[in-house]
Amino acid sequence: MKDRNAQLKMALGAMASKETVKEVASIPDEDTVNRQGFKAYSVADELRLLSMLNTLKIQDQYYRSEDEILVELRDLVEKIGLKDPYFLAQCIVYSRCCGEGMRSINQLAATLAAPFVAGQPWAKAFYSLWDKKKKQGGCIYRVDDMEAIKDAYAALNKTVLSNAMKKGFANALVDLDTYQLAKYKDAVIDLANLVHPNPACSTAIITVDGKPMKTLDALMKGITVTADTWEAAQSEAGQEVAKAVKDGRLSKEEAEKVLADAKNDNWEVLLMEGKLGILAALRNIRNMLKNPRKEVIDALCALVSDGDKIRNGLIMPYQLDLAYMTIETEFPNCTYGDQIKQALRNGYETALPNLKVLLTGKTCVMIDTSGSMRTPCTMGNDKNGRKRISRTAMSEAALIGATIAKACDGDVVLFSSFAKEFNYRKSDNVFAIAKQIENAAMWGGTSIGSAFEMIRMWKRKYDRIFVLSDNECNTKSYWSGDWVKDAYKKYVHDVCSPYVYCVDLASYGTTILPQTNKIGYYFGYGYSMFDDVAKLEFNPSAHIDKVRQIVIDPNYIVS
Repeated sequence: MKDRNAQLKMALGAMASKETVKEVASIPDEDTVNRQGFKAYSVADELRLLSMLNTLKIQDQYYRSEDEILVELRDLVEKIGLKDPYFLAQCIVYSRCCGEGMRSINQLAATLAAPFVAGQPWAKAFYSLWDKKKKQGGCIYRVDDMEAIKDAYAALNKTVLSNAMKKGFANALVDLDTYQLAKYKDAVIDLANLVHPNPACSTAIITVDGKPMKTLDALMKGITVTADTWEAAQSEAGQEVAKAVKDGRLSKEEAEKVLADAKNDNWEVLLMEGKLGILAALRNIRNMLKNPRKEVIDALCALVSDGDKIRNGLIMPYQLDLAYMTIETEFPNCTYGDQIKQALRNGYETALPNLKVLLTGKTCVMIDTSGSMRTPCTMGNDKNGRKRISRTAMSEAALIGATIAKACDGDVVLFSSFAKEFNYRKSDNVFAIAKQIENAAMWGGTSIGSAFEMIRMWKRKYDRIFVLSDNECNTKSYWSGDWVKDAYKKYVHDVCSPYVYCVDLASYGTTILPQTNKIGYYFGYGYSMFDDVAKLEFNPSAHIDKVRQIVIDPNYIVS
């Protein structure tokens, strides 16, 4: 009888409650197929658009070409624009100004939205400046958003700008301060010649010959207006030293030292005066470490450890990780290396919500390490011809997974054609754990079901499970031969019913499980995604709710 009971337990597992059986039975069947033709769940058009706007760069992916991305974006904009143009506008404003802050894809979406925005009472407000203090306004976060929208619109139409763009851009130009006008002066002059803003409405003023003058007027009259930026300061230093060499006042060897000192002085002044943006600081860490000086490094560390500035600057987590990697790989013996790396870790952690407090209980992070996760997120060279460090969906998944696991003391499961547990040292920092996860990638197929089957066999009970993947399941479970839905149902039946966060890193348009009150769909890899998972156990429509709260024109009443 003992043998018989053991066989029963092995075959059937523990008896499930009536409520659990009902929950398992209510999980619907798949209603579509993914890019490879395998069963999957469809995603509503509104969420598909949000996912694209907050996840994608316009470039080839593993399962989709750049041209296919462009066509899908156009089709979604058209479908939603016909049905609800204000929601379309809210999606774009939210994604560019409050969400992950992706630039190119949101600029293109704003261009494609023009026919549906035209004639709306809030149309010019949509193409106006986003008010960072009031947290309302249009899709223009920076001056170069206007420039990119103008170029895209001109490429797709016979005219350079729509009427709404002309009015909105004119409003945006008069709302800019002197710093922004001077920093983007070439673009400002080009745009001003097209949209004719009224300088009298601008509050940006400079002093010319001892008299106040509207900055816009000065720019349009050809008066030199210089932004106090690192680009301008370093360029001026280079010109002065080059002139000294040409005049014979400095040798080339002397010039190199003088220029290095001058550039360090510039970094120090801009950092101390709060005039260096955090993204500029991160991108120029390499330059600041070539001839480091303690005062400059101290100011740099104070800047990059400021979580509020990281969030407000729409800095992506991976940008801090890239800076961290630059120091580790290019400056391993730098005197200030450890100090800067600690500052970067502090900045990363303080920019995050307190996941440990908000995500109580036991957490499991499942990370897709299949071959398609090698989809690049950045490519090509920078403006100096240096090859950029390539980022992939795998890199992003590793960083997100390491962050959640370390914060919650969670378990990590890696899966490709099969699943395996990943053990990490809890004393390691997030960036180090992420690199270890990436190095452990298996590059096989995508069997998410094998991960659920493994924790089912081990009877691991979790309060929540994160699945970080491109959702392109292409194989059956290594053990049971079941699709992910069936493996998930078995886990719920035999072990427990956790919250499940399906985080989409490629926005291919399908997901692995249906959206329910316990299964949510997330996207991107920025700080706004961490906000979502920290707050929403569990409102499946929370993304849409947040978008509908966006105010574009405070005078427009949503019907």
